[in-house]
Amino acid sequence: MVNSYYGIYQAERGKTAAEIRAADAQVGVLAAKLGRLCSALAALARAVRRSLRRQRPAACPAAPDAG
Repeated sequence: MVNSYYGIYQAERGKTAAEIRAADAQVGVLAAKLGRLCSALAALARAVRRSLRRQRPAACPAAPDAG
């Protein structure tokens, strides 16, 4: 436990308005990046799913006449 008292001090002390705004801005940037990543992954998954759908044979091929 190297200098654990400083961590306790940081956790217990009050934050200034500027520190709170900076932390909120940082969380906002992280959320935006995560959103863009998820959108890109979803677009990639949709593209793969569409390409796989085109490659499948027909679900019900025409049945030959039994007669």
